[in-house]
Amino acid sequence: MSRGERHTSDRIIAFSDGVVAIAITVLLLPLAELDTKDGQVLTMLSENSQLLWGLTLTWVIIAVFWFAHHRMFDRIAAVDRVVLWLNFAWLFAIALLPLPTNIVVQNAPSAQVTGFYIGWMALISIIMMGIVRYSQRTPGILRDDFAGSESARSAMIRTSLISGVFVFAFLVALVLPSIATYVLLLMFFVDPLAARLAARARSG
Repeated sequence: MSRGERHTSDRIIAFSDGVVAIAITVLLLPLAELDTKDGQVLTMLSENSQLLWGLTLTWVIIAVFWFAHHRMFDRIAAVDRVVLWLNFAWLFAIALLPLPTNIVVQNAPSAQVTGFYIGWMALISIIMMGIVRYSQRTPGILRDDFAGSESARSAMIRTSLISGVFVFAFLVALVLPSIATYVLLLMFFVDPLAARLAARARSG
């Protein structure tokens, strides 16, 4: 595919959904190895609280990433070579997310362990921001009814804010690794803030 050559986004969406589905399934495979034979459910949950917290957090974050990807590509009319390869980079990072997750659930919090875990998710978010920014600045990529709209501005603000949350959490991980993962909960406040900032930019 040459840079000027473009195709519809249907196949890339289907392929991306498949990769994310596999990644989110592989992520939960460690749960199948838990010893539950004695029926002591509360004890099992307590002994594996770090594992369960880490897997649940990563599962939710992958779901958030997938939703953002779905929402973005629903507004893309055509993909060129740049969008294609940025998306492959995003999928590669998603597919490898079980690795930093396994590291963080098997080790005590530290700047290296937690920093790698959150830094990897920051990378995924930054790649997504790159796709959004490139798509909005390249004519013919976005649907005509979306390009230049308030929703487009909100999408750019949203991806920038989410990347900011991950970068901030990464910096916290270098200093206070034991609380850094809780900083990621800030991303659930991003949508209403992005909508408010986009509306303010329009009125201004």
